[in-house]
Amino acid sequence: MMQYFAKIERQRDGNFLVEFPGLAGCLTEGKSLEQAKSNAFEALNGWLAANCDRDLNIPRAKERRGKNYFPIEVDVSVEFVICLRSLRKNRGMSQADVAKKLGISQQAYAKLETPEKANPSLNTVKRLSEALNAEIDIRLVA
Repeated sequence: MMQYFAKIERQRDGNFLVEFPGLAGCLTEGKSLEQAKSNAFEALNGWLAANCDRDLNIPRAKERRGKNYFPIEVDVSVEFVICLRSLRKNRGMSQADVAKKLGISQQAYAKLETPEKANPSLNTVKRLSEALNAEIDIRLVA
C-alpha cells in the first residue's frame, strides 16, 4: 500500500494546516485533527491524480517521523495508475505498444492510465501483467 506522510500542525486560529513535504502545492486544512486527516486524503489523491495525468513527475514517498507526521494512504485506483504508467515507461513502451499487445485501441488503454476512469477487471490486470512482463501482487489482509 502506497502512502505519503502529511505534516499536520495546529495553527493560531485553532485549525489544522496539512502539508505534504516534497509535493509542492499539496495543502489543505481542517477544523479538527480528524477532519484534517480526511482532507489530507482528498488533497493527496487529487494532487497525485493531477500530476499522474501530466508527466508522472511524482516524488517517491519518504517515511517521516515526528509527532506532527501522519501516514496518509493513496487511493488504490490512483496507486494502480501510477504503478502502471511507471512500469510501462520503465519497459520503454508507449501506450500504443501495450494496447497492441492487449488487442485494444490506444484510447481504451489510455483509460487504464487515467485515475478517474481506471477500473480494470482482474482479468485485465492479468493481461496487463503479461503484456508488460510483470508480476501481480494482490493481497487481502484481515
